[in-house]
Amino acid sequence: MATEVIEGSIAPSEPVRSKRGYCVFDPLVITDKSGKARELKKVSAGGAVAEAIRRGAKGKFYLGRNGGMPGIHGIRLDGGTSLYSRYNNLETMLMLGVAAGLFMLVIGLLDIDGFMITPVVIGAALLVFLLIVRSGRIADQKAFEQDARS
Repeated sequence: MATEVIEGSIAPSEPVRSKRGYCVFDPLVITDKSGKARELKKVSAGGAVAEAIRRGAKGKFYLGRNGGMPGIHGIRLDGGTSLYSRYNNLETMLMLGVAAGLFMLVIGLLDIDGFMITPVVIGAALLVFLLIVRSGRIADQKAFEQDARS
């Protein structure tokens, strides 16, 4: 889940899907400094980063692949502006699944009728996936912040 940094420009682009502040661009073409165009498929972006892509931007683009979903989480524009935004709400959805599994575990421990083991097992699996996704997002954010200091 390493962060990839591409220096170049993105022409103004409209998302193929947009919902609750998150956008999916397909395809998204980034032209690097040498003039070589790179086409990316199904790239997600959120918040201010998605707005910058819609308008077109020139600078450094921070790409990551968090939870299997490729996206741009940060942009440093040539004018000095830094934009950072998560590009998915996967962590929130995973937390809801973990909470449901924990709720069923409590019901089981209290020996209340209606206990099912399946949500507990699924909740445990979602917890592992949540930790993986969260660590990837934190690593992407640290790479973005560390590049600002150097």
